[in-house]
Amino acid sequence: MGLVLTPESLASEIAGLASGKWLQEPARLLAEANDLLTPPENISTVDCAEEHRNLPGNEDGAVVRYDRMRTPYNVGPMNSLDNPACQLMVMVKPSRSGGTTVAENFVFKMIKYGPAAHVAWVLNSDEAVTDYCRNVVKPMFDLNDDIRAAIDEGRGNDTDGYKQIRGYPFEWLSAKDSTFRNRQPWFMVSDETDAWAKKYARTPRTQIEGRQKLLGNRRKGAIMSHPDLGYTSGVTAAYEDTSRGIFIMQCLECLGYAAAFATKFWRGVPQFKLDWTRSDSASNDDRLDLAERTGRMHCPHCGVGLTDEQRRQMVDKALTGGGNAIDGWMHRGQTLDALEGVIGEMEPNDAHGFWVHGLMLKSEDMGKLAREYEAALIDYERTRDPSKLREFLSKKLGEVFEGKAGIAGVNASTLQERAKEEGFSIGEFPADARFITAAIDIGGGKFDVSFRAWDEESRSWWLDRITIRQRRWPDGTLRDVRPSERIEDWDILIDEVISRRFAIEDRPGWVMPVAQVSIDASDGNVTWKAREFAARCMARGLFWGPRAKPWAIVQLIQGSPSAKAPILPPKARLADAKGRRFPKGVQEWTVGAHKSKEQALERLAVTDGGPGQCFFANAIARNYFDEYFNEPLIDGKFVRQGPNESLDLFGYEEMARLMLKPDRKDIDWKSGKFPVWATAIEITEKPEEEHQKPTDKPAKADISRWTNLNSNNRKR
Repeated sequence: MGLVLTPESLASEIAGLASGKWLQEPARLLAEANDLLTPPENISTVDCAEEHRNLPGNEDGAVVRYDRMRTPYNVGPMNSLDNPACQLMVMVKPSRSGGTTVAENFVFKMIKYGPAAHVAWVLNSDEAVTDYCRNVVKPMFDLNDDIRAAIDEGRGNDTDGYKQIRGYPFEWLSAKDSTFRNRQPWFMVSDETDAWAKKYARTPRTQIEGRQKLLGNRRKGAIMSHPDLGYTSGVTAAYEDTSRGIFIMQCLECLGYAAAFATKFWRGVPQFKLDWTRSDSASNDDRLDLAERTGRMHCPHCGVGLTDEQRRQMVDKALTGGGNAIDGWMHRGQTLDALEGVIGEMEPNDAHGFWVHGLMLKSEDMGKLAREYEAALIDYERTRDPSKLREFLSKKLGEVFEGKAGIAGVNASTLQERAKEEGFSIGEFPADARFITAAIDIGGGKFDVSFRAWDEESRSWWLDRITIRQRRWPDGTLRDVRPSERIEDWDILIDEVISRRFAIEDRPGWVMPVAQVSIDASDGNVTWKAREFAARCMARGLFWGPRAKPWAIVQLIQGSPSAKAPILPPKARLADAKGRRFPKGVQEWTVGAHKSKEQALERLAVTDGGPGQCFFANAIARNYFDEYFNEPLIDGKFVRQGPNESLDLFGYEEMARLMLKPDRKDIDWKSGKFPVWATAIEITEKPEEEHQKPTDKPAKADISRWTNLNSNNRKR
């Protein structure tokens, strides 16, 4: 498509051409071409820095040479920048880990050995640029005469934040609109991205690729920051789409391999942990002293508390790799064997990711780290303000703050491990449980369903978790469900949820029905469909008690916008907002979703066998466990970071439990005289015409049969 010019602009362009405005010096063009075409010195960034780069020492006026063994874990990232197949290096890191030195050394090599090219180094503010140029850039040139000599002569070519080297700009800039316009750097460094202005911090990789889109495979980029913004923004979001490198170390005691920090992206990989002795009954000062005295790195294999000296030796040893580890790092495509180390080869990826953790820093002392961690926990316990704890986790350890669950050390992996140990089968009603509730969350093209058993002290057993996406039509064809469009699709819930019965552990021939089902009707697209379905269930006899005073098995819920709303109000609504009364037996509860999620996360962390502890069937899919932790509580608000249906459903199941009032005075759990909804059903053989499977649709007579069985079979 051609460029359209006005007569005035055309005349201006012609005048500029005639005056030589657009002409270039042939010698400069040849020099630039020669610089690009001349192969650079065949030396790695690490070797170049060790042989040539002088740095300020700790003492005034002291000068030291770069030494890879101060930060052995940074060798891998530097080698990735040298790798032609790597176009982007992403590093999640704590403070004082030497991460920026990785990119500095690469720039140093570009200046010393070439090829020179446009470099843009972007920090979070003008003040940060000023400090960085004074404390890092100036000494880099002042202490290394050969690279200072490479700066082009000429006015403006050697300022604090700008150097012109062999005709190319080397710039240190702040993250703002002018920085991200009209620049095309060959190497762009995005430094401390999680402190950038929000509009840029969310997608630092997009900012780099937007500047470099015309450079093709010649481009290089680096993103480095501690993970202040969590998993959905900033450096951590950029890391997710990389090779996801984690650092592997070998225990000096048992010789088992584990990660310094496995991150949420490496399921099942064992990791070393900062550990110390805690005493909640001691004074705060005593707690801090105890943490400092007992701080160790805990091995996941032998359980030994490793000392700082051992830890530092392990970091050094990791540089040689375990198995196929690359400079101590394991990337996507590889697996970890506890005895053999890293197995397999790294899969191709033009973005190499590295997650540095505080346990990898040789300059850190675990006793002091444990003391700081304990102090942050004490502050959180006292104020419920997570700011100090979040700051410690991000800046000192390089971890993402994940709210209450993260504080308690609970995650999808630990719950799944508990499920393996607890060992009851999916869909089996445990002998210690009393009754079952189910919950249904309505999606655009699915029904998410969860089943949970309870005892009288709110202990729970997660029996099953399913997602219904299709139902079989009368013509025998499976078709996708559309809950907001077809009420007929809701009928599948009668078979798969309301009428489902669970075989009782150690009681062959006996099953337990679902006592209560709660359905989230908050979505305005399905609210009236949910009300109609609840009415149909009543008409089909799906209720407890006599028809004159029925209690519906299906109860509807809608979330309150208030974070202070109780999990379940004293009474349900019997009419809509306009006063239109629901059909008989249909009720709708305005529930406290915020408080129910808080309670769910607290219960997931209970492990002492007391009231509220959760147990898990051992074959529930991993992604359903993940859903408990994709909406962490941060600064008093739940922040959704992915699918969260399991967390929501746990809250809905608790609401259903409260609707049944299992602690009311007329229920005596110890005597064995249970309510009708908590009494087992004996499955008996009947003539073929009367036989009904446990999952068949219950007609009105079926509910009566349940009631009769319940009255005649009180003992569990």
